[in-house]
Amino acid sequence: ESAVLYPSDAVSAEKLVLEAAKFPGMVFIRTSRPATPVLYSNDTLFPVGGSHVLKSSKNDVLTIVSAGVTLWEALNAYEILKQKGVWVRVIDLYSIKPVDVKTLVRAGQETGCLVTVEDHYPEGGLGSAVAEAVSSHGIRVHRLAVNQIPRSGKPEELLSLCGIDSKKIVSTVLALQK
Repeated sequence: ESAVLYPSDAVSAEKLVLEAAKFPGMVFIRTSRPATPVLYSNDTLFPVGGSHVLKSSKNDVLTIVSAGVTLWEALNAYEILKQKGVWVRVIDLYSIKPVDVKTLVRAGQETGCLVTVEDHYPEGGLGSAVAEAVSSHGIRVHRLAVNQIPRSGKPEELLSLCGIDSKKIVSTVLALQK
């Protein structure tokens, strides 16, 4: 048994380290380079195999699934889309393995499409885990991931270069609406 965890802020990082210490198998915790604001309160729980739905409404036209540094891009995209009158659900999939199948399937069924955003190659990452989790339910998954050789640079420049920043998320959501 193994787990892959990807915190998005200091609170989730601390909580996931504690969960990893209790986990009976191997655990990989992936952390991001950029400093991020604190998103979660100290009493938030982060069980292995879970996720957090951060934004949700009855008007959501699709769901953005992300973790780590790209979760912040997803939340920025949510704000931009909201100003355009486009409502999306945002899920922090901090547990990439095991994945929260129940929440992903419900989101896919309720919103019609999942858009995954990750600072990882398409193979073997968050997008793959989501696609595998919902494939038998006929849920459409559109994946934004790193599709080029890694480079050095400022985090915001690299997110843009790789097409996983808030601008790309917004344009993807708007294109999928047509």
